[in-house]
Amino acid sequence: MANYAVHLQPELKVGYYGLATVTTEARLETMEMRNAVGALWPFLGDNERKLLHQLELADESEHRYGPVYIPHTFVLDSERIIHKIYMGWWYVGRPTVEEIRMDMRAVISRRPDWEYHADWRAP
Repeated sequence: MANYAVHLQPELKVGYYGLATVTTEARLETMEMRNAVGALWPFLGDNERKLLHQLELADESEHRYGPVYIPHTFVLDSERIIHKIYMGWWYVGRPTVEEIRMDMRAVISRRPDWEYHADWRAP
């Protein structure tokens, strides 16, 4: 996350977009992580892993090691409807900066005021 999300912060602010991060760390570690990457968006802790189970993000097929939590990135619109889901480990499966930008453009382009119309001009 620190490799690209922090660099998107100015663009997110101008476009009225937002980010949120959910971690499985305790509160102190979660806040230290947020400060370390220089993030201005909220970091939420799920150290009991309730949300991971509710969203079914845990792979429990490997009984030897217990549940494996797969990192996910959700792109939501203003109504909190999922536009796209990325999932994967490390850099494989995670969205690039350009993919996030294109997703933001796709989401905002659905707004009725996205395109300029001549009838918006003052008389």
